[in-house]
Amino acid sequence: MEIILAALAFVASLPRIQRSNILTMPQSFALVGMCIAVFCSMVMTGWLGSIMPAVLGFIPNAFTFFLVVVNFRTKRHLQLLALTLFVVSAYTIFRGYSALRAEDFANPYLMPQGGEEGGVSFYRLRGMAFINDPNDFAQVMVSLIPCMFFFWKKGSLPRNILLVLIPIAWLIFGMYLTHSRGGIIALLAVILFGARRKIGTIPATIIAGGVFAITTVVGWSGGRDVSVEAGSGRMEAWAVGLDLIKSHPFFGVGFGRFGEYFFITAHNTVIVCAAELGMFGLFWWVMFVLPTIRDAAACSISRTPKPEEDSFSYDRSLGVRLEPSAQLDWQGSGASPARNANSTTLVEDITPQEEEIKTPLHLAVEAEEEQLPEPEEIERISRLMLTSIVGYFVAGWFLSRAYIMTLFIYGGMVQVIYSMALAGKIAPPRMKPFKVVQYSAIGSVGLIFVVYIMLRLQHLTSH
Repeated sequence: MEIILAALAFVASLPRIQRSNILTMPQSFALVGMCIAVFCSMVMTGWLGSIMPAVLGFIPNAFTFFLVVVNFRTKRHLQLLALTLFVVSAYTIFRGYSALRAEDFANPYLMPQGGEEGGVSFYRLRGMAFINDPNDFAQVMVSLIPCMFFFWKKGSLPRNILLVLIPIAWLIFGMYLTHSRGGIIALLAVILFGARRKIGTIPATIIAGGVFAITTVVGWSGGRDVSVEAGSGRMEAWAVGLDLIKSHPFFGVGFGRFGEYFFITAHNTVIVCAAELGMFGLFWWVMFVLPTIRDAAACSISRTPKPEEDSFSYDRSLGVRLEPSAQLDWQGSGASPARNANSTTLVEDITPQEEEIKTPLHLAVEAEEEQLPEPEEIERISRLMLTSIVGYFVAGWFLSRAYIMTLFIYGGMVQVIYSMALAGKIAPPRMKPFKVVQYSAIGSVGLIFVVYIMLRLQHLTSH
């Protein structure tokens, strides 16, 4: 069913594919490479019957990137997408909280959490489909919080309370109901990264520390410690993942098959990707993530030119003030005005019989809908999107969701913003293909090395 819907969406998007320049994006080739990696990983298992289910399970998630890039072009489109994600999350929170209040513990929106001595310790909120794990749902919500600031409008307090502050409070409440420890760390990262530019690094760090103290007091983690020792089981899963990478370095053990080698999942996006798809698959995954982060960061840097006054100009040497020329009516003279850089009015003769070229109505409406935001606004939503990605990957460092749909949706949103920045000439060109390949290869090895170092440090501190 998902493949049929994806095919129908693809057909409906055909008229806009050429305008989207999607084939110039390295992420497009990275997704094709990941699809090939999924295919190769299942071929190497020797179980040919599992190839098509694995490929068909990956394609719908990755296809969301193409749908977002092709069909979403403006800030309003991004707001509608963020609003859709929030509505889904808000409904899930409502269903789970209602089940908790009614003590309907068999409800599918609740997941029992076992205690150390057996039995059920408490219940955690979860969603359906790709957010059916509390940690996954917390990852979606923490990365959605910065996106709600797309609706922020300076000087409009009622609008900001209704469309920004209340939704964010509801999302944070939902994160609390998941009792996700990784969600706590990701929320602190979002606060620190998002607030440091406004108030400075030290005040942002103090606020993040205060939030962590609050989460401890209210029992956010459900009584579980937020420490390396408390996550020893996850560290053991990382070690098993590294062993799988050593034994299956090129194409991995097979898409979605990590659970067959350990009783819990890898709890690390990098490890699960490398263990299941090998270094070949991790390379393509990094090729998707790296340009996405780079493009978001490039757009978030302020490049709005500041007006400068040339103190040595010819006009200033004569004491002439530069002022805008008055609007004159040239209709009756058969001439058209043009201005040079110093606002001096020049007159060019035109043929009186020359007719004005009119834009077709349907193209005029479309051009009006796709009017670019101000450069400052593009930079603002770029910073918000970068903060969202930071929260997503901080949470992802403790989760095993390398191929979740949310990643590809956010990747598409970044490209929509980057395309607006390119159109507004406030962003640098895309990374050169050779640099993308080079950095992706280095990043793939570097990420595995970071996990290895963390395991070694954990081993040394535990003895």
